[in-house]
Amino acid sequence: MSGTTKVVSVVIPVTNPDIDVDRLVQGYRKPFEDEGMDFELVFVLDGVRGALARELDEMQNHHPIKVVHLQGSGLGESIALSAGVARARGELILNAPPYIQCEPDDLIKVVQALQSGADFVTTWRHPRVDPWLNRLQSRVFNWCLRILMGIRFHDLNSGLRGMRRQVVQDVSVYGEMYRFLPVLAERQGFNVVEVKVRHREEKGRQGFYGVGVYLRRILDILTITFLARFRQKPLRFFGMLGFLSILVGMAMVAEPLYDRWYGESLQDRPIFVLGIIALAFGVQLIGFGLVAEIIIFTQSGSIRDYKLEDLVEGGLPPVEEADQDGPSESYGDAPMRVRELLPGEDARWDGFVRRHPHGSIFHLSGWRRCVEETFHHVPHDLVVEQGRRWLGVLPLMHVKSMFVGEQLISIPYAVYGGILTDSEEAQELLLEAAQRQGKKAGAGYVELRHLEERPGRRMKSDLYVTFRKDLPSKVEEVLPGIPKRARAEVRRAVEKHQMTFEQSEDYQSFYELFSDDKRRLGSPPLPYRWFCALREEFGRQIVLHMVRDRDGKPAAAVMSFAFQGVLYAYYSGSRFDLRGCGVNNFIYCRMMEWAVNEGFQSFDFGRSRKDTGAASFKQHMGFEAESLSYEYLMLRDDATMPDFNPSNPALSTHRRIWSNLPRFVTRRLGGRLSRYLP
Repeated sequence: MSGTTKVVSVVIPVTNPDIDVDRLVQGYRKPFEDEGMDFELVFVLDGVRGALARELDEMQNHHPIKVVHLQGSGLGESIALSAGVARARGELILNAPPYIQCEPDDLIKVVQALQSGADFVTTWRHPRVDPWLNRLQSRVFNWCLRILMGIRFHDLNSGLRGMRRQVVQDVSVYGEMYRFLPVLAERQGFNVVEVKVRHREEKGRQGFYGVGVYLRRILDILTITFLARFRQKPLRFFGMLGFLSILVGMAMVAEPLYDRWYGESLQDRPIFVLGIIALAFGVQLIGFGLVAEIIIFTQSGSIRDYKLEDLVEGGLPPVEEADQDGPSESYGDAPMRVRELLPGEDARWDGFVRRHPHGSIFHLSGWRRCVEETFHHVPHDLVVEQGRRWLGVLPLMHVKSMFVGEQLISIPYAVYGGILTDSEEAQELLLEAAQRQGKKAGAGYVELRHLEERPGRRMKSDLYVTFRKDLPSKVEEVLPGIPKRARAEVRRAVEKHQMTFEQSEDYQSFYELFSDDKRRLGSPPLPYRWFCALREEFGRQIVLHMVRDRDGKPAAAVMSFAFQGVLYAYYSGSRFDLRGCGVNNFIYCRMMEWAVNEGFQSFDFGRSRKDTGAASFKQHMGFEAESLSYEYLMLRDDATMPDFNPSNPALSTHRRIWSNLPRFVTRRLGGRLSRYLP
């Protein structure tokens, strides 16, 4: 980038002469200096004179400060922002309050979001640390906006925001409409994202505000709702109100007019007068809408209510095509850098995962969201890029376990994860960044659950193997492709025990089978809300198959994932009293037949520990074991590879105790313990 695009201008409107300007300057400049960014602080003085103005003028000699004096006072934040942007030299604008509202280091997160493609960044102070009454009022205000307008922002009252210069130039704001700038910007087509920032305790007003403040807020909500929904079609707004008023008026005058037909007087019928007023008011409202439509029509030539995203002319290739689909000469000399994934980039992340040959459903952003929502582990997803082109990604989550301590895992509750990149240089940068992040978080190690071997020498575990194979082209070829003994088990399940196979939506029965299986094996089951989160996130990519016995009762069930032509048989459970009846052979055989019929190319039987009954069963079904390349980056001298797994003999007593606990205890307690067993 060149020139002005590297400059960040922090615009600070000042209406109170009692601010601690020295603390403010030191707080806002430090994060930019630490990152080596070119920046400036633009103070806009709205009616402020005297000592503060003189102090700022003197500080210009020692700090990158610019002072804008507005004539008059009480002009408002919208005018102050416009005046500050007009005199700022940066392309990236941060609008910050005249006090330290959020941690100054989080200003860099806002800048990074803008550098990664966002046009506007609105911040969410989370968690809030101010008095509960202030939090309640703010929550009610934002809740009303979300209900009335369907917006997704959580904290429109936050004073820290970031934007590109074009947003201020193209989106018209006035008065107190400044707080609704993200809503108006998103409506006009700009890419608006929300970033969480750490809140600092504010020393401002606490408790209830005056009645006038609440009335102004209500009017502001009505105004922004009208502007966002009906600015281009005012007749719909006034017309709906007008027709409603006319209908009410007609209902009010109907009975008096009917009585007048039979000779009764209207002089003592005030409802008739009110009805006539409602009718007249309705006609006037429709007239207002027509006048507004005429104004919009005559001024439409000068109204720009859109944003150009791209322009392709004369056979020239669009810039984004070169950026995303292949190497670009303009980025050939650009340095690689690693950063955390920013809000609003999930779609781009998922696109990269789907294009990469080793990408799996576990790498998708949806898996991270489910883990975060269910178990509250903190994500630190990493991206390596050159210019605007992504070269690799690494999903990471910070897990705090009472059993093995703190760790970074790629990725929890998944069998595959790790780095996705075709560049060894990009891989090394991601590994170095993961180590730095792990040390910063106080983790003992970073666990990378790679499916395939990765270049380089790192500590590895040979505990797990996986089982995969290509499916035949015809359904009739599935059963003959299974070893002879397994084929006999499949036939016995059908002919002797009259079992039936179906695609099901009975997730409650599946969970009972799954949790009972886990209890018998001495392991805590995952909570039911985890499966609900997966279904809600992935929708039709989640498939449930079930086998029922001759009485129609669930005998076995498998929950699978569908991704890129592969069916992942992932979670399962079966009745213990039907062991030896071929129920498991039967369900997996029918699942492979179903997968062939649905057009899947591969069947993934999932991970198992070496030399266990599960591994033997999968080999019995004709699958060959493949070693998984689980790698570990040790971050402390006393760190050791994790051994908290069922293969550890030291845990045999714990497993035996768990398998003898009552079912309701294991289900309730297991859902909580699973948070620490990722």
